[in-house]
Amino acid sequence: MNHNVFGKKLSRTKNQRQQLFSNLVRSLILYGKVVTSKAKAKAIQPLMEKMVTRAKKGTDADRRLILKVVPHKDVVNQLMDDAKDRFSQRTSGFTRMIKIGNIRSDGSEEVMLSFVDEAIVRAPVEYVKKEIESVETKETKKPVKKTKKAEKS
Repeated sequence: MNHNVFGKKLSRTKNQRQQLFSNLVRSLILYGKVVTSKAKAKAIQPLMEKMVTRAKKGTDADRRLILKVVPHKDVVNQLMDDAKDRFSQRTSGFTRMIKIGNIRSDGSEEVMLSFVDEAIVRAPVEYVKKEIESVETKETKKPVKKTKKAEKS
């Protein structure tokens, strides 16, 4: 019998599971959505709900508890700032799971976990700069060739 057992192990050790949850929650806060397996989404959804509820309160003790799960100050600051405005009308149900289909490799269900509201989530400046630099380097590596039709007109 599984009395007083909470959560799923997901075939990982305690430290691996904590890192997985931390990374998934961080990505959800930064980008507003995460595409992952159904089991992982179901495991982090209650954790994310509790973190948003704590962020809405906005006390220093709540900030420290969120920092235990996601040890990135800029991400926690973003959650604390956004939660008060975005979820002021809601008391619960901040996230949703949308089924996408099956993962091709193992056949498990793939879902998109996202926030319920449709507000655009801002990523911190350093993450956006890294993405812009990677796009610029890709564009500069491959020069665009002109076709003969384009030269005639």
